[in-house]
Amino acid sequence: EHVVGGRCTGGVADRPRGTGGFGYDPAFVPDEHPASTMAELTPAEKHAISHRGRAFRALADMLAPPT
Repeated sequence: EHVVGGRCTGGVADRPRGTGGFGYDPAFVPDEHPASTMAELTPAEKHAISHRGRAFRALADMLAPPT
């Protein structure tokens, strides 16, 4: 069994903005992109900072064969 985690910190926008993503994405402003909600980021930008993206990269690093 392997357990990994990822964290994306931020705050709540004054109003929902953007059309990308789902759920709370239009309302969540990540600390790494304080001028944008998650729904306004490109998929690549979102993946780079999202908790899921970070967790999956940590899992991939854990499962990668040693070099």
